[in-house]
Amino acid sequence: MMGPLDPRRRDFLAAAKAILLAAHALAFVAAARDARADTAVNAGGVELDWSAPGECADRGRVLAEIEQRLGRSSAANGEPPLKARAVVSRNERGSWDLRLTTTLGETTRSRELHGETCAELADAAALIIALAIDPDAASRGTPTAAPDTAAAPGDSSGADPDAGADPGAGVAPEVDASPDAPTAAEAPAASPPPGASAAPAQRPSRPLELRGALRVSGVLDTASLPAVAPGAGIAAGVLIGAVRVELSGTYFGAQQAFVERPTMGGDVQLTTGGLRLCYAMRYRSIELGPCAGIEVGVMSAASFGAASPGSNRALWVAPHPGALATFTLSDRLRVPLTIDVPFPVTRDRFVLVGIGAVHRSAAATLRASLGVEVRFP
Repeated sequence: MMGPLDPRRRDFLAAAKAILLAAHALAFVAAARDARADTAVNAGGVELDWSAPGECADRGRVLAEIEQRLGRSSAANGEPPLKARAVVSRNERGSWDLRLTTTLGETTRSRELHGETCAELADAAALIIALAIDPDAASRGTPTAAPDTAAAPGDSSGADPDAGADPGAGVAPEVDASPDAPTAAEAPAASPPPGASAAPAQRPSRPLELRGALRVSGVLDTASLPAVAPGAGIAAGVLIGAVRVELSGTYFGAQQAFVERPTMGGDVQLTTGGLRLCYAMRYRSIELGPCAGIEVGVMSAASFGAASPGSNRALWVAPHPGALATFTLSDRLRVPLTIDVPFPVTRDRFVLVGIGAVHRSAAATLRASLGVEVRFP
């Protein structure tokens, strides 16, 4: 069993992690700093559009953090301000995502960050925005936060500005001093030596998510039956990350096909079962991707208006490419939309005794479904 970390080693690990964060933020603002060659680095302010759930920090707290790092008000002082838009949201895994977009003049930069808590992302956004306005902001830091470095009196290994060879290492003590400094989501699991702080931070890998799904849908088919046919479908599937495998069943009620006189013809209906494979990537609250599948079923017809009633049935086999889109209502509830194009392998002509030929399916049909899906656990 491992014992507690030596105070010097603990402070060294914390400082190295902070160095990585500072290098990441400095790389983000490097281009913006170059674009401002004719403007003083400590001029201007920030217009912040902050969107986050209620349990996260509000806009005022983020602005206060920016001002504390700048050492002055973040309000625009007559020069073109830095415009920043930040959107924080919780993802399906329970952690948090931040999309930060900054605009300075004609230059717009975007960045996505990931963290275990909303507070981490709020502080990361404040740090990046402050550095975009004044690259020296991190060196001033937050003067009230030094509880971790005080744990080892006289030890400067976690707070020495000269710990690394590159200039960015000078911001490490101040970033490390903040209790809520954003770290884990952008730093690798093992802390590298300070000299490696210039390397880009790596996003940690996440285990594949395994979930079940059950959905019911209303279906509309354009050309399998004699007329546009409404139907009902049910499906159960397994989701492994972005991959979905599901079994489904669909029923289309009888559609009338008339011959010669409007009082004579056949009722045609279709029942199928199918297997579908999809690869749906997530874009915020939408999952979208291609699908492929095959369905097997029975198409049947029964005559009406004839002196001698008759019936017939045929095997239905149809592969179908398609696409799937799901819209998120909550962690468990989705609204799925599917579009498929079945191609019947055989297209039997239905001929009924005393009636004649009543129906033959089209070579291809367009089918759409819209429903409700429940995911578990």
